[in-house]
Amino acid sequence: MNTRARRNPSLFIAAIVLITLSYNFSFAQLKDKTLSNYTSVKELFYADPLVFYNNKDSANARLDFYLEIPYDGIQFKKSAAATKDLVSNLTYSIKVTSDLNQAVINETRDENISIPSADSKTYKDDSKFIVQSFPLKPGTYSAVVTLKDNNSKKELTKTYPFKVIDHSADEIFASDMMIVSNYEIEASGKKKITPSVNNNLGVLKDFYVFFEVYSAKTTNTDVSYTYFVTDSKNDPITLETNKYTLYPGVNKIIEKLSSEKIMIGDFKMEVKDNSSGKILISKNVTNRWTDFPVAIKDIDVAISQLQYIATSEEMDKLKSAKTNGEKEKKFIEFWKKKDPSPNTPRNELMIEYYNRIRIANERYSHYNDGWRTDMGMVYIIYGNPSNIDRHPFENQTKPYEVWDYYDINRQFVFVDDSGFGDYRLITPIYDDFRFR
Repeated sequence: MNTRARRNPSLFIAAIVLITLSYNFSFAQLKDKTLSNYTSVKELFYADPLVFYNNKDSANARLDFYLEIPYDGIQFKKSAAATKDLVSNLTYSIKVTSDLNQAVINETRDENISIPSADSKTYKDDSKFIVQSFPLKPGTYSAVVTLKDNNSKKELTKTYPFKVIDHSADEIFASDMMIVSNYEIEASGKKKITPSVNNNLGVLKDFYVFFEVYSAKTTNTDVSYTYFVTDSKNDPITLETNKYTLYPGVNKIIEKLSSEKIMIGDFKMEVKDNSSGKILISKNVTNRWTDFPVAIKDIDVAISQLQYIATSEEMDKLKSAKTNGEKEKKFIEFWKKKDPSPNTPRNELMIEYYNRIRIANERYSHYNDGWRTDMGMVYIIYGNPSNIDRHPFENQTKPYEVWDYYDINRQFVFVDDSGFGDYRLITPIYDDFRFR
């Protein structure tokens, strides 16, 4: 008999809480051979070259090169000094070449990051932000950035193409656009912004965009700008339309936008001047979640895999969507509602759930994907057993396994009726269960 759990989200959440309190689980770093629906990407650093202009001399621009180094991607070691700090030793280089392959910037710098060892876990979601500024003339450029972690010996190189445009003939023009994760006005009136250097909107329910608009006119100008994103099919999604008064000189604009309408994937964010119909600014952005299996190849499979955490009503709502866009939107909304810490970059519940999906596929795949098997189901809901008692070659009995969970006082028995490793749960998890 092949049974499955009734969809009850509280059980999975409660199981994670109990396990976290009772055990210090360290899940195996398993290579997933079967779950081809997802791939994960982790970066050693992110960079974003942003060009700002001088409204009185547009032929002289300023390159602000932003570098973000996530702490969870670098290695910290105990400091040799008397302090109890942990230290990461890094070396980074920025080389900018023109379209004629001439080096115009070539800098290498060391960066040491220290954190208190007693509070090291509280820093896992933090990043080191570095900004370097350089003067540049109009032209087409390529920036090559290399970061080396001297502790772990890991090294990563990325290339970023960008342009400095000659706006000498333009009355109104704009800088590049910065994606901002947080914007505050301090008591002193000072404005504080936190850049989102990776240009990923997925961790942000609301985000800001910052840019400068330069007016060479001698009088004020009223304008209307529309913010929208377009996907690879050039389908536009309008986010907002706002009116502004531009003053002669530099106008700093920061606008709060919502990512609710934006699906999973890569997009181009644009600002359109509604009076002329021209695109004022364009920037490539992405919408993915930190530590999420980012490349969804089959949204229907991704939704089906929610059966152990979603209620029947939630599954019906997810499956009622007709288009992939609607399905992705409902999928994102589902996980955002489940996020136990919505003000942090990570959705811990989602990460834990999909880690278990992956491990279930690695361990228990047979005729079906591992997450669909009885063992996979129990593992996904409850995690690693406290003890497994295996009986593969008993006389006069079929092969069976007994899984014990001491912390929740539960036991599950699986029997291989076929003799080919297809273990089935002999008793249901709930009194009310459904056949599959």
